[in-house]
Amino acid sequence: MNRLRFLVLAAGCLIGPASTVWSAPVPAARSGLEQIPDTAPLVIHVRGIQGTRERFMALMAAALPDVKTKYQEAIDSFFENGPDNILKGRKLSGLAKDGPLFFAFLDLPKLGDPGEPKMAFILAVSNYKEFRENILTKEENQNVKDEGKGIESVSINNKPTYFVDRKGYAIVTPDKDVAESFTKKSTGLHTKINKELAAKLLASDVGVYVDMKAINREYGELIKQARQGLEQAVAFGAAAGDETQKKYTEMAKNAIPHIFQTLDDMQALVLTFELRPGGLALHLQGEVKENSPTANLLQDTRPVPFTELERLPRDRAYYLGMKSSAALYKNLGSLITALPTGETKDTEKLIAELAKAGPGIQLSSGSFPSAGLDVYHYDDPTKAVAATLKMFQNMDIEAAKLKEKPVVKTDAEKFGAFKLHSVQLTFDLDKIVEQAAGRGYAKGGEDAKKQLFEAMKGLIGEKRTVWFGTDGKTFVQITAPDWKAASKLLEQYSKGAGTAGEVKAFRDVRKELPVNTSLLVLVDAVRLFGRIFETVKPLVPAGQLPPGWPNTPGKGTLSYLGLAVTLQPQRGGLDLFISAAAAQEFYKAVIQPLLGE
Repeated sequence: MNRLRFLVLAAGCLIGPASTVWSAPVPAARSGLEQIPDTAPLVIHVRGIQGTRERFMALMAAALPDVKTKYQEAIDSFFENGPDNILKGRKLSGLAKDGPLFFAFLDLPKLGDPGEPKMAFILAVSNYKEFRENILTKEENQNVKDEGKGIESVSINNKPTYFVDRKGYAIVTPDKDVAESFTKKSTGLHTKINKELAAKLLASDVGVYVDMKAINREYGELIKQARQGLEQAVAFGAAAGDETQKKYTEMAKNAIPHIFQTLDDMQALVLTFELRPGGLALHLQGEVKENSPTANLLQDTRPVPFTELERLPRDRAYYLGMKSSAALYKNLGSLITALPTGETKDTEKLIAELAKAGPGIQLSSGSFPSAGLDVYHYDDPTKAVAATLKMFQNMDIEAAKLKEKPVVKTDAEKFGAFKLHSVQLTFDLDKIVEQAAGRGYAKGGEDAKKQLFEAMKGLIGEKRTVWFGTDGKTFVQITAPDWKAASKLLEQYSKGAGTAGEVKAFRDVRKELPVNTSLLVLVDAVRLFGRIFETVKPLVPAGQLPPGWPNTPGKGTLSYLGLAVTLQPQRGGLDLFISAAAAQEFYKAVIQPLLGE
């Protein structure tokens, strides 16, 4: 309970009152990482109490103003008194304005060991004495003991807590040995952590650093068991599923060794959250060992800007940019392309032909039911068109869930320099519904089947016409109800008019993501959630949800969240940005109706 009490007190300090009188900021030359032992396997960082609170409240006002107003009193109480009112009667004073605050674990819990890890709370202060005297109650201050070596101790709820003045930083810990370690010279974490990771951690409002070498060393056997369990679960799923499920479970099975190899090769991991004016940014970045299998795999990776993504037609439900390669086509096939590589006879042969065309940057956009424009950059786009034509001509009707063989027309249309083939696909929605009924939808009877039919109709449509071809430079694929609609999408892209880049909601999210990246996705989360929910709605008992839920906004209301995956030599990162507009629309469409508001 001593450790639990200390953890809660630490959390209270991290998110404590902003009404404190703030002193001078920490000198820029001192990041605070030099105060943390380089052996610390886990460190939590908060970028100043006052600034973090202000940024949080500003984001709440922009994203969820109704929630902020409704719960203003509870939010203020939380910030003023901490969780469970633990700071009530205590004050935070003497802290450096926007100075870094760290909560460091100095070792990891041992498997099977009931003991608790050593830990310390490290705060940048402008006045150590002022901080210590205000964080303690009057009675506690009267009982502070000098332990020597610059250490002070006091009993809080009959449990010892130790304070160390480290010239600009206050150390607070429940462990005397830890307190004594901070009175000695030691190598700081700043000498160990990669500069890029350190900068990202310190720039965050809340961030976590993990020494993955320590994790693998301490929990290696547990990770091994997790891998075995996951492989067994995937094998069971493959045995129980139909042919389509078996195909994807086989891909998952092949991915498992790579995932756990990456974990084994990883040296450090940083997870951060930033409260930006336009939304919430999450960043995950890992660094792998030099010359490891994962590092060798990333050796030739180079992020790109995807500037052409903004030229795709406006008002789509999603946008995707990806840097592809022949190796990715061979390994992932239909997972990374809108082409029917997984639903075609002689799949491997045709994928190899596509790979030989030299795939590069891929750009996609779409709405529901499936309609959009895809742009592929190949070294030889003519060869890519020929391979794609064979794919459509050889589609497996059963695997693709088609009613009949695709209707393929060569040289069907021309648009400027583009020569385009066309293919019409008629989906067997009845078969899709019947197969789904065998997985639980039958419980809802015929009404459930009818609902699922309409949901699938809205998601993929009953019929789909695809035009694909090249102007000798670029490969394009357009999905639309008719040629008039298809040619309009191609015109928007070709002329750069009526494009995504003209939409504020698109620009607002794109600017918050890395300029150069390997995979970039912007999606209208509310519309996507609505479409996906329609497919599972038949499984929900009648009367369990409000009528018309979710309350999807009308046409013209766009709000995106963004995702980016960035691969570079020896490191990889993931960025997720949830815009304030997307959070607000999701709350109004999904949460508010459930609350009856």
